Amino acid sequence: MQIKNLEGITCFSFEIPVATSPISSDLNYLILESDPTPDYYAIGNFPPNKKRMMDRHLYLPIKKDMSCFQDVIYRKAIDLTKELGSGISIYAGQMTLQNQYRQCIRLNTNSTDHIPYIIEELKKLGIDFYSAKQLSIYTSFILYKKHIEYKNLEERVYQDENNPNRYFFKIPHQLEFSQFKHTMEMIKTNCDYHLFDSFLVSLFYKNEIIDFIGIYSEHCDKSRFGELKQEITKHFQ
Repeated sequence: MQIKNLEGITCFSFEIPVATSPISSDLNYLILESDPTPDYYAIGNFPPNKKRMMDRHLYLPIKKDMSCFQDVIYRKAIDLTKELGSGISIYAGQMTLQNQYRQCIRLNTNSTDHIPYIIEELKKLGIDFYSAKQLSIYTSFILYKKHIEYKNLEERVYQDENNPNRYFFKIPHQLEFSQFKHTMEMIKTNCDYHLFDSFLVSLFYKNEIIDFIGIYSEHCDKSRFGELKQEITKHFQ
């Protein structure tokens, strides 16, 4: 059976430690930052020189919800990325801040030089950002959406066309995040292949929603996908 490639707007759901970014006080806005590859290595396999990605993952929570938030942000993001280049990506999302959900802007960037300009351009849309304040590290639940092109590798397994370290394992139905989190921790414990981050993924494709377990791994051995896929299939029927 021939399995086709897919593409469409994709929702990523994950938990990640964040804290106030060092650039927050300089710009006088609350900007949160995360390690791009948190918990990437199992505790017993953490190397002394963990490789850190060059780009920075920043989050700007918003004070008041905006109608049609996603559409407003993506229209502006297209203009800004054309103007500023491919070194920055702008996404609409949500995150937990002090135990409340807030709309947020997620920025992936290899330079923070353009952040003041981006903030000013977003403020022209009526977005009200928080003033700078120091927040200690906490675990935030984050959702954001972006367009993904899925390259089919084998049955129920796909790869991100634009990020070769990101893979997607198709599952038959939507999961509660608590179930996903608990089960993936168990899989990492029981499965010999555990050098990856994981997240929940939903693809809006034509007239259906396709659900995946997503993983990120820079040290992926595709020959071991069978083992991981078997574990995912067994636990997420």
